[in-house]
Amino acid sequence: MAQDAAPRLFVVAHNRNHVSIFGDAAKLVRERGYAVSFVVVEDHPDREAAASSATAIGFPIIETAELERTATARDAVLVGCDWGPKPFIGKIERMRRRGICFIGAVEGARFAYPRHYERVDDLLVWGQSGLDTLPGRKHVVGSPAIERARKPDRVQPERPHVLINYKFTKGAMEQGPVWARACAEAAKQIDPNYVLSAHPSNVADLAGLNVSHAPFGALLEKATLMITRSSTVIYEALAGRVSVIYFPIEGERRAEFGDALGAFETAESADDVARYVREHAAAPAFNEAAAEAFLAWHISFDPARSSPERMADFITSKLAERRDFEPNQSPKLDIGVLWRWMTARG
Repeated sequence: MAQDAAPRLFVVAHNRNHVSIFGDAAKLVRERGYAVSFVVVEDHPDREAAASSATAIGFPIIETAELERTATARDAVLVGCDWGPKPFIGKIERMRRRGICFIGAVEGARFAYPRHYERVDDLLVWGQSGLDTLPGRKHVVGSPAIERARKPDRVQPERPHVLINYKFTKGAMEQGPVWARACAEAAKQIDPNYVLSAHPSNVADLAGLNVSHAPFGALLEKATLMITRSSTVIYEALAGRVSVIYFPIEGERRAEFGDALGAFETAESADDVARYVREHAAAPAFNEAAAEAFLAWHISFDPARSSPERMADFITSKLAERRDFEPNQSPKLDIGVLWRWMTARG
């Protein structure tokens, strides 16, 4: 086989978070002898951030239009999001009809949405809950981000320190300032130096609050308590031995956070937040047993093999399988995918 016909991996990054999640696995795949490129999505608001992040770790960049033109049935495409934007969905469907292998990987919390990960051939999931709730052929690999946050021996600061995770987008944007001020008022009861973490483009009307744009991981390391809506940072906080108050807005889809298993408190109102903050000050000990139970259900940790290594193991096995795949060979019909497609459309 000619060198340029060898299987390649294309990693689609909708945003810089995808680069962070997939970057270490991509490096391992490259070290094992396969060409790896990152793919950014044209006209996506996070295109430039994704491109600069992938370039910073040494990978070439292409766009999805070039991916569709150049990928062959020997190649594999890794995606964290197969449900948007709409032009990209069309490209996925056309490439899959040409026999190109798509590997999905769970990108974050609340992963069991309808119609997510239905356009991939295999899906890399975090743990048991993913096996139980997500469609298709699934393979447990853990989570690189949550694994990095894991600090089982962390000693908490002596004084309570509150971190507020602020992230409001699209339809909920107008509720953000009210939510943030309720959290800040609660936090000030025990910590006048509380920090509200927010992206520079996602701050709305937060004047007068202790806003920080510092890297979230650095802020989390100093916290004893975090207040947040639905977010992957709930897992990261628990993995880092930081207590959590979950404060969803009205109508928010809670998904797996609807059953805390005792790992965190769920506040239904600003009064609840204030009460749970006071209780944290009175008894700041981290509930390790409950946190471990929640994490064990959702996340697989393997002390012998890191999550990026497990991801790379699966990806390279798929690429090895495709070495003898003829580019013009018709792909096998996936009856499960066909059945879901037919039933979804009546």
